[in-house]
Amino acid sequence: MSSRLTGGIRDAARQGRTSARETVKYYSKSGKDEKRYIHASFFTGVSGAVLWYILALYWFALDFTSQEIGWMFAVGSATSGITLLFSGYLADKFGRKGLALIGLIGTTAGIAIYMADKNFILFVGANALISFSGSLTWPSMMALFAGKAEPSRLKYLFGMQAFTSQIGQTIGTFAGIAAPGLLPTFLAITEIDSFRLVFLVGAILSALPILYVLKVSEPPRIRERLLLEFDKKTRRNLYAWCAQSAFIGLGAALVMPWISIVFTDGMGATLWEVNLMLLLTSLVLSAGFFIVPFFAEARNPVKIIAVFQLASILFLVAIPFSGGLAIAAVMYATRSFFMLVPTPLVNGYVMNIVSERIRASFVALGQLAWTVAFMCSEAFSGYLWNDDFTKPEPFIYCGILYVFGTLVFYFYFRNVKEKHEVPATAGTK
Repeated sequence: MSSRLTGGIRDAARQGRTSARETVKYYSKSGKDEKRYIHASFFTGVSGAVLWYILALYWFALDFTSQEIGWMFAVGSATSGITLLFSGYLADKFGRKGLALIGLIGTTAGIAIYMADKNFILFVGANALISFSGSLTWPSMMALFAGKAEPSRLKYLFGMQAFTSQIGQTIGTFAGIAAPGLLPTFLAITEIDSFRLVFLVGAILSALPILYVLKVSEPPRIRERLLLEFDKKTRRNLYAWCAQSAFIGLGAALVMPWISIVFTDGMGATLWEVNLMLLLTSLVLSAGFFIVPFFAEARNPVKIIAVFQLASILFLVAIPFSGGLAIAAVMYATRSFFMLVPTPLVNGYVMNIVSERIRASFVALGQLAWTVAFMCSEAFSGYLWNDDFTKPEPFIYCGILYVFGTLVFYFYFRNVKEKHEVPATAGTK
């Protein structure tokens, strides 16, 4: 048994090294537009860290209640959901580059608003603007740059994109959480002003992807009815994709926006300890994003995605029962690895099961299902926690919903094969 286990570990390590080499090889031969996407993702990773991990801590430091935080998040999710009703269609119909630029500009403006004094209504508006902008940007950029690589190489493109984004998120999270603890000592400013400096830097860096997108080429869109591309098979795929996305969104909202507060207020961690925990998670994810795409070349990506996600649920549910902060940190990092590392496989797979003409529409509608579910669950989550962040119930409910979503994904998509249309702009240098 031990020799078999050792052999399995050795084989996995060998495949991991091969995957890393293949990813580096892909990057060295990728076109200019592919590299622009990869580079821009570093800066979107930094701003994403500010909006995901730092924002909840900032609101908590401003003494907003869990109910108020829940409603601010929920209004943002509602705005995102409404925007996703039309953003994918507009991107596919009129062009993805212009819509992505509008979204990036709006995100920068929204982050800057958080530097204002505490104001519930103003911050609700800022979160709505950021959510609106993000719902324009994400499907547009994903579809725009998916056309820059050959279908068989999309997993590598999204793997490198996720890798650089995660590096940016690592730096953004580490600096963003460390700043409120360090800057008051060195600059003689308050903790709140330290958070505001974090948002200032975040706003500046969030504007840099605009420069990369401006340089990207995009062929004129063909004026034709997009609904013709949604045949019966595509609609079935869309319904199943939306169903699994909704289950994942319902579960995620119960725990993920609150995780930093769970560690600080629920487990007694300092901001520095939370920073180290998130740093560990980010480093693990960065390594995973770099090596995982290769595994999909030899194995069914749907099976890999499902197995990874099911494994992540065990570690997620174990967090509130870990009995110590160090164990909880390892559980969270392991959970994040199994849940998030398959993301490049998911993105590449989804791009290859739909026509190039409706890629933005398809992913936007799937994201809409996730967002609506997330919004409903998010508004309820503040009452579920009720300012008691030691509860295990949110983790349990989240795990159950994740299981449902993963099973829907596996049992439907295991028989849906990828298409390999070669876009006209693939390999553009």
